[in-house]
Order: sequence, then structure tokens, then C-alpha cells
Amino acid sequence: MSFDLVIRNGRLVDAAGESTGDIGVSERRIAAVGTELGTAAREIDAAGAYVMPGGVDSHVHLGQLSSKGDMTADDFWTGSRSAAFGGTTTVVPFAAQHRGTSIRAVVDDAMERAAAEMTIDYGMHLIVTDWRDPAPTEFATVAAAGLAAAKIYLTYDRLKVAGNQAIELMQAAGAAGLAVMVHAEDDAIVGWGRDARVAAGRLGADSHAHSHSRGAEWSGVAQAIALAEAAGASLYLAHISTPQAIDLVRAARERGVDVVAETCPHYLILDEAAYGDPIETAAPYMCSPPLRGPAERTGLLAQLAAGDIAVVASDHSPYTMDQKLPHGPATAFTEAANGLPGAELRLALLYTAAVAAGPLAMSDFVRLVAANPAQVCGMYPRKGSLQVGADADLVIWDESAWTVRWTDLHDNVGYTPYEGMQLRGRAGMVVARGDVIVDGAAATLRPGRGAFVPRD
Repeated sequence: MSFDLVIRNGRLVDAAGESTGDIGVSERRIAAVGTELGTAAREIDAAGAYVMPGGVDSHVHLGQLSSKGDMTADDFWTGSRSAAFGGTTTVVPFAAQHRGTSIRAVVDDAMERAAAEMTIDYGMHLIVTDWRDPAPTEFATVAAAGLAAAKIYLTYDRLKVAGNQAIELMQAAGAAGLAVMVHAEDDAIVGWGRDARVAAGRLGADSHAHSHSRGAEWSGVAQAIALAEAAGASLYLAHISTPQAIDLVRAARERGVDVVAETCPHYLILDEAAYGDPIETAAPYMCSPPLRGPAERTGLLAQLAAGDIAVVASDHSPYTMDQKLPHGPATAFTEAANGLPGAELRLALLYTAAVAAGPLAMSDFVRLVAANPAQVCGMYPRKGSLQVGADADLVIWDESAWTVRWTDLHDNVGYTPYEGMQLRGRAGMVVARGDVIVDGAAATLRPGRGAFVPRD
């Protein structure tokens, strides 16, 4: 049998485990997995390196307008380009509804821009902030087009959906076969902490961390679980930063709630001590929920190893320093754009924190960055697997050490919070639907190359 591409002599690894062999690609899909496969138009010797499915990042913000009016620094082109260099071959961004706008209109707009700009394959989530008519009718029609999930916020005045509306939306999502992603922080606790700090004139980055406290997350997660349990919905909890919140998730699953939890590399590596610096230094680290401390990092790593956390996504939320500091050193914590860039470094950060330094096996790594995100978004096994028939999205993994420099990255942000950090592991070669799109520093990438992957 002849193939379009054969990758030989790899340590093949997916969520099921490891083996040694070759992968044959025909017509953009994996056609054979084994040894001594036939000839091919192009052959690549993996030379004993890991060959894994391309990463699936189920939580990225690209080409998205925030509730404060800030457009993300990365559009669908620059963000997907950056993700590709990091070994991610599928991303799932958001079509974001703002109050008073049409769900149908925002989905159509996001899909049109994504089709023109994406260089890798993509799904699409929908952020819902306004559930008044005609939103329920529009929601049903766009969900049928293959959206991955619907997202709601339990906090932020311009974004939150609460009470009966949240339950009704969750029921509608369940009827459409969609999970509901939730930003789960308790609005009362966040608002109380914020207002108290503003009244006291304490406007630095430490007040952001105080407002978005550990307790706000625990209460928000409990609320989200209770809402989903009442509605009979599938729940996807985004960017969990504390082990105690994961304990709530585990307990809910044990009583039958359909709930999965996501964490992000920044909660496994970066530290809340950064918020003690002046805001012009701390701003690159400001995100919601905020960074936590050593105890949380240790606990989350243990829960990753135990299988209590399903997904490690980047929550790539790229804002420039001008957006984070609109008034320079006089910027208050309430004025700074929130979010960290991370799509390109997601795999390398997790590998460094949890594989190179223990406690995860390589198959666990693939489960967290590829297989499980694909399953949550209804893309598995087309994405996130090495099964015959899957899309030929493949990464040859380079285990060597390297140092992070923003000038070597490919986003449009202008900085990285990981500047100067030494990491272990990175994508050496990236194949997307049978095409070699990244080979070390070289790339064959173009806007519009990516294809939409509907939820199955």
C-alpha cells in the first residue's frame, strides 16, 4: 500500500498508551498504524521521538471584543498561527454575544472571520449574555450548526446570566446536545471585595486578587454545579484555579452530575506573589480567576495525576500592555484588561510542570491536551486520537530544554509572562490534516487554511 505521507520509527502515544511504529497518511487522514508500512510520496523519520495527536485547545479568545470594549490582540489568523507553532492543530474560540446583540448575528460574524483567517482547524463556542427573546429561538438554530458549547458567566455586570435564565439556558443547551461552559465565580463575593478595595483607595493588582478570592471560586463552582444539576445539563467548568473547587467537582460526579473541569498552565506554574508588585509590573499576570500559591499548584498537579481534572486549556486571552495599562502606572485594578496569552506555550508548559518534573505519563499528557478537549467539544476521535480514520493531525515532540523569549513566539501580544523561563519539550514538527505546517522554525501557514469542525 502506498501513502501520501509516512512517519516512521516513532514512539506513538495517545490517551490509550504508547507503542512503537509508523503512521501512514492518505487523503488527509490516518490510513494505517503499524510497522513496516508501505512507501509514501513523503517519508519522515521520527528517530524514536514521541509522535502524538495534534493538540486541541478548547478555550481560546481570538478576534473577540471584551465587555470593556477591548479587542483581543490576536485575531483568528495570528492566534491560530501561534497555536500551530506550539503543537496545537485545533482551537475552539468564541462568538461573543453582548447585551442587546443578536446571537445569530454574532455567530455568523465570527464564523465568517474564522473561515477567512484560521490557519488550523477550529470549532466555535457561543458566549451568551442576554437570554431575552429572540435569543432562545436563535440559540436553537445556531446550536444545530455544530457549536461546541455555550458559555455563561456568573459574575461581571455586563456578562452575567443568573437565576432562572441560567437554568433555562442550560436546559436549552441540553436539548441541543451542547455542554454549558461556566466562568464560575460568585458575583456577590467578587463585587463586595472589589468595592471595598476601591472605597479604601487600594487600587493595585493585589486588590484584583483579593476581589477574585479563593472563596469566590468555591462558591461559584458550587452554584454552577447546582444550576446544572437542576437543569440536567452537561457542565464544563472553565479555568479552575484551586484544588478545593476540584473536590466539589469530584463529589458532584460521584452523585451523578455530568461535569468536567478545566485548568490552565498558568495555575500550575506562575505565582500570586506577582500581584505584590506595582501594577505596571504585575499587569502581565492579571487574569480571572487570579494566580494562586504553592499549595494550589501542588494540589492541582496531584488532581491532574488522579484524573480529577479533564482538560488543560490555555484560556488564551491576549491583550497588549497598552490595553492592560490604559492609564500607565496610574491604572486601577478595575481598569486593566484581564487575561494571559498562552496558546503557543500550553503544551510545553504542561509538559515541563507535569511530565518532565512528574507526576504525569506521556499518555496522561495527551489525554489532557488533545483527547479530552476533543471529547468535550464533540470532535473525538476525528481530533485528539491516532485512530485509523482520524484527521492526520500529528506532532513530533522534541524533549530538549529551551528558553522562552517572546521574540521567538508568534502571537501579536508583545510580551509573555513566561519570559526567560527554561522549559522542557516543544513541538518539533506539526502535521495538520496531512500537511507539514511547522518544521522547527520553518512553517507553511496561511490564513483560511483551517476548516470548521462541527460538534458531532
